[in-house]
Amino acid sequence: MSETAPSVDETYTLLGVRADGVASIVDLVPASSLDQVRSRARALLNEHESCRTIEIWIEGSLLEQHGR
Repeated sequence: MSETAPSVDETYTLLGVRADGVASIVDLVPASSLDQVRSRARALLNEHESCRTIEIWIEGSLLEQHGR
């Protein structure tokens, strides 16, 4: 019996941006809802002290920025 993976509608790119403007963290997040992506963005801020903001991108467009 095989398990089916959960439905994923989009793949988002999260960029962890330092105070000097350099994106030092890149995370690709497959998700079926933006809430899942926002949760991951908050987790990245907690995991990476050097990041000032997390940018959420999709298909080359900036959706949101989450700061400290």
